[in-house]
Amino acid sequence: MKTIFFDINIILDIFLKREPFYAASARVFSLAETKQFRGCTGALSYPVLFYLLKKELDRDEAIAILKKVRIVLKAAPLVEKVVDSALSSDIHDFEDAMQYYSALEVKSSYFITRNKKDYPAKLMKILTPDEFLALLRAESAESNSP
Repeated sequence: MKTIFFDINIILDIFLKREPFYAASARVFSLAETKQFRGCTGALSYPVLFYLLKKELDRDEAIAILKKVRIVLKAAPLVEKVVDSALSSDIHDFEDAMQYYSALEVKSSYFITRNKKDYPAKLMKILTPDEFLALLRAESAESNSP
């Protein structure tokens, strides 16, 4: 089963219902929820998400969201190899580098984000939710054609 890695901005789009991004992001999340893909996010995502969610919600609401996320998405372990790779990376933002190398560590096929420019696409596909859904539609049409 292929793994989808969810960047923090996608998770925020879903649970804060941020428009115009909510619908596509929620649809991709539902693919992990229904086990059509293995869903994953970095272990580092949880404290960052908590911090960002607490800006708009109370503590209990933020924790409830993180529990929902944890039910659906595996937490990519934060291991020394990830830290070392991020430290020596050309990726400008350190948190982005940590996420990227966490995704590689769990052999993600797709990295879903709205900030494609922040990540190199040479080792896995970096896609927006809309691009990922379009790719799935194209693959489905291709496999259904005679």
